[in-house]
Amino acid sequence: MSPNPEICPRTWAQRCRAWGQGLGAAAHASVATGTPEPSAAGAQGISIAELVDLHGRGGSRPLLLMLLACLCLPPIMGLGTAMSLAMFAIAWQWGHPSAAPLPQRLGRARLNPAWSRRTLHALAWLHDCAATWIRPRLTWLSHRASHGWWTLWIVWMALLIFIPLPLGNILPGLSLIALCLGWMHRDGLMLLLSLLLGAIGTAYASGIVTVAVFALWRTLLTAYPPLA
Repeated sequence: MSPNPEICPRTWAQRCRAWGQGLGAAAHASVATGTPEPSAAGAQGISIAELVDLHGRGGSRPLLLMLLACLCLPPIMGLGTAMSLAMFAIAWQWGHPSAAPLPQRLGRARLNPAWSRRTLHALAWLHDCAATWIRPRLTWLSHRASHGWWTLWIVWMALLIFIPLPLGNILPGLSLIALCLGWMHRDGLMLLLSLLLGAIGTAYASGIVTVAVFALWRTLLTAYPPLA
């Protein structure tokens, strides 16, 4: 269990699961009745502001960053780029005790019903796992003195997410999720897992960029051969 009473993964899981089930029930009711338009909740899905509100007063920077990282995982074009800009802002004040402000424009962004249900059920599963498996250990990795290093790590992962690479959001996004879980629950093993996932993501991005640069160089040499 987390030492912070405002961090309640079991409660968060129940809220996310209940909301997801509500969206699913609305969609099934629309199909069963044959109405062309589903209910308002089912039609609109969930907004990012509503997703944050499901976690009550736990709107800290680690929690908001974790939610944004989860939203980066679906293969939706442009979504990772938009989320990464908010991640840069969160990294700038990482470790600040106050609640993280959510930009109004970002808060109004709304997922479609299908991705809303998937995201809510994934978050419920994630919070259940956190409540069961994650606990304080190797707490020195989340010491105040390490804030600066983790800030740089968040910026680097957000930069990898910002770059439009095929499947390039997955590993940096998972790295940030592990970082946030480890930070909220003071679990150093999760922080180490974040470093591992981020290192693999960095190697993947470096490999893609290297191959792209090499291919471009070969193309230029073919189109413009050097003079004898």
